[in-house]
Amino acid sequence: MREVYKWRWIVLSLFFWFIAISNIPKEFLDLGGDSAQYIILSESLCEGTGLRAINLPKSPFFYHYPPVFSLFLCPIIYFFGRNFYLMHILVALLGYLSLFFLYRIFKKYSGEKQAFFTIVFLVTNWIFISYSSRYILSDIPYLFCSSLTLLAASKYLEKDNFLNKYAFFTLFGLVLSYFTRYAGIALFLGVLAVLLLVPRKQKFKKFSFIFVSFLLVLFLWQFITQVLKPSSLPVYSRQFLRIDPYRPFLGTLFTQPKYLIIRLIEGVSYYYKVIGRSFFLYFMVRWNFLIVPLSLVSVILTSFGLWFKLRENKTCVFHYYFLIYFCLIVFWPYREGSRFILPILPFIYFYFFASLKKLLNFLPQKISFVTRYSLLVTLLSSNILSLPTKAFTYQNLPQHLKNFVSLHYWIKENLPAEGVIISRKPTITYLYTNHKAICYPYTLNPDQIWDEVLKNDVKYIIVEGKSKEVYYYLLPFLYKYIDELKLLHNIGKIGLYEVIQQDTLLGSR
Repeated sequence: MREVYKWRWIVLSLFFWFIAISNIPKEFLDLGGDSAQYIILSESLCEGTGLRAINLPKSPFFYHYPPVFSLFLCPIIYFFGRNFYLMHILVALLGYLSLFFLYRIFKKYSGEKQAFFTIVFLVTNWIFISYSSRYILSDIPYLFCSSLTLLAASKYLEKDNFLNKYAFFTLFGLVLSYFTRYAGIALFLGVLAVLLLVPRKQKFKKFSFIFVSFLLVLFLWQFITQVLKPSSLPVYSRQFLRIDPYRPFLGTLFTQPKYLIIRLIEGVSYYYKVIGRSFFLYFMVRWNFLIVPLSLVSVILTSFGLWFKLRENKTCVFHYYFLIYFCLIVFWPYREGSRFILPILPFIYFYFFASLKKLLNFLPQKISFVTRYSLLVTLLSSNILSLPTKAFTYQNLPQHLKNFVSLHYWIKENLPAEGVIISRKPTITYLYTNHKAICYPYTLNPDQIWDEVLKNDVKYIIVEGKSKEVYYYLLPFLYKYIDELKLLHNIGKIGLYEVIQQDTLLGSR
């Protein structure tokens, strides 16, 4: 039996690494902006200047992105520079290691067979593979840290004494997870909830130890950020309270609380389709009419599995974390799709299969057996057929993104080394060109954007035609201040303007 177990893991490992390595891009093509910021912060740490946004004017202290993932990248950047391939390998390795922690957690609460089935489906899932191989983001490192923390917390729950090695492992894991992604606050709250429900001695001491120790670290971090005077980017709490962070002029949830209900409805209707795509992407892409029914089936089975497992074991270490995290992303103003689902994707599979097993037990044994394995083969086939096959290269990018990258290559080759650039993706602009870069303010007043130009000594402005923010904010500015700008170069619908009269007084037009 042990030999079979060993070979199963060998085959699974070979499959993961074959798919992951074949999907790693040979150049930096993650144009969302977050990957670039983590790399930039890591470069700042390697230079010995601390956690600073060296891509911004004056290189301010920058706590908007938590520091752990940038620290993970430091050895690569220190010894090999911007070796993006090694960074991808590091992310893939953390994804691979998280499988073992998740397997041990699921084995504890469901048995070896269901635990391994869950891991098999996770390894073949397009979301897990994509974020393990194609992106240099904190989501897979967070999955690694959170799964390790949950495993330590499950051991801590079993101990009668409140102070032991698992107490410190759990606390360390919670801190590590939080400073990998601030969404780790959901993990902290989930662990606190289950600590209160475990019918063991000293549970209040356990709760107090974790609660007080974690908050001390949190308050220390907040104190450090205030002392070092961070950049004036909006904090997450402020973003959460805005009706639309991309349109701050709409106000906050305090001024119009009805938008909280609207956000709930929009969040649920959005993520139920994301969960459906997690299971049935292949079928949904081929047959659009299946999107709604397959999404409903996925959500209903996952919900039923959660309800069943909660009734079966109210002190399972991850039930409350799952609920809190899901509520957090439903109410969050940004819709990041599969990226936000990734940290709880293993638990979605766990609940889905628990529900499936429970329902099939009502059928006669032979019918149940045939139905179970037919569904598993169908789901596994959908997973494998949904895996990314198209190479992640510059040539395969959409045309507007190819133009965006090409413009940055032109800037790198043709412009002087100095000069601040206004860009919708300032971190990408810095990574490609080494020019300091800022984003334009989200304001309907063109004078306020011009004020930022003067304040930061901006020399160039990148204007894209694809973004709605450009139409909201940048086009009115261009219309008013066009005489102070000169078109230097354009590729497709993306143009680069030079600021030619920076001594113009605010409001002179």
